Amino acid sequence: MASLTRYAAYLHYATGRARRLFIHIPKNAGVAIRKSPLLRGRLVACEPGFYRCRGYYQRLRRTMDAAGEHHGLHHARLRDVAPSVRRRLRPVAVVRNPWARVVSRYRFARMAMRNQKTRQNYAAGSFEAFLEERHEFGNRDLYWHRAIRGWYPQVDYLVDDSGDMAADVLRQETLGGEARRYFGLDEDLQPRNITTGKLKPYQDFYTPRTLQIVADWYEADLETFGFDFDTGAKKNCFFAADETGDQDDGDQAPSTETLPLRKAA
Repeated sequence: MASLTRYAAYLHYATGRARRLFIHIPKNAGVAIRKSPLLRGRLVACEPGFYRCRGYYQRLRRTMDAAGEHHGLHHARLRDVAPSVRRRLRPVAVVRNPWARVVSRYRFARMAMRNQKTRQNYAAGSFEAFLEERHEFGNRDLYWHRAIRGWYPQVDYLVDDSGDMAADVLRQETLGGEARRYFGLDEDLQPRNITTGKLKPYQDFYTPRTLQIVADWYEADLETFGFDFDTGAKKNCFFAADETGDQDDGDQAPSTETLPLRKAA
C-alpha cells in the first residue's frame, strides 16, 4: 500500500495536479490531512522521492533500523526536501499549542504501550519523567522523524536553508474552519489517530514547574507563533488570529486553573 501511495504522489507531482507540499509535524493532525479523500491529488507529503538526496533516505533508514524505531518517513522537515520540489510546490503545515502537543505525545506513548504497538518500557510512565526524556532524545539526529521521542520545535520543520519561515501555517485548534477556507473545501476533514477514552484537559497535566519546562524548551515556537498556555498560535499563520474557525481538538478543553508563566530565559 505504501508503494502505491508513493507512486500516486509522484504521479500527482509530475503531472502538475498537486500544488502543495504538506510538511507533517508529528502529532499535529497530519494523518487527517495526508489521508483525506477531499485532498487526494491536491497535495503531496514528504515522500522519500522528494528528499534532498538519496543519501538522506538511506541514512534515515539505517538510523531508525539500528535504534529499533519506525522510520517515520513523512516527517521530513522542509529543508530536507529537494529545492526543485520546494520551488514547484507551496509548502503548508499545521502547528499546535506546545503544551497540548507534549501531552498528546505522552498520551500517544501510553496508548501505544497499552495496545502493544511498541515495547512496554518505550516511554516513561509518569508525565514528569516523560518530560525528562527531552535530555536524551531532544537533539538526536533525525529524531524530528519521531512522534513520541521527537523533541524538536515546530518551527524547525518550517524554515528554509536560510532559517526563514517558508510555509503556510494553519492552526490545529481551529483546523476545521481554516482547512475549509485554505483548501476551498465544502466539508470538514475527518479526524484521524484520535486518542480514545475520556480525556482530561491538557492543562491539568501541568504544575508551574512543568509548565515552565515546556516553555523554556519550546521558546522558539512561543516566540515565532505567539502561543500562550491556553491558546493556539497568534502570529505568523496564514489566517489572522481573529479569523478563527471551529474548535477541533479534544485536548483543547478549557482548563480549570491558570498557571503562571515567566518569560523563557
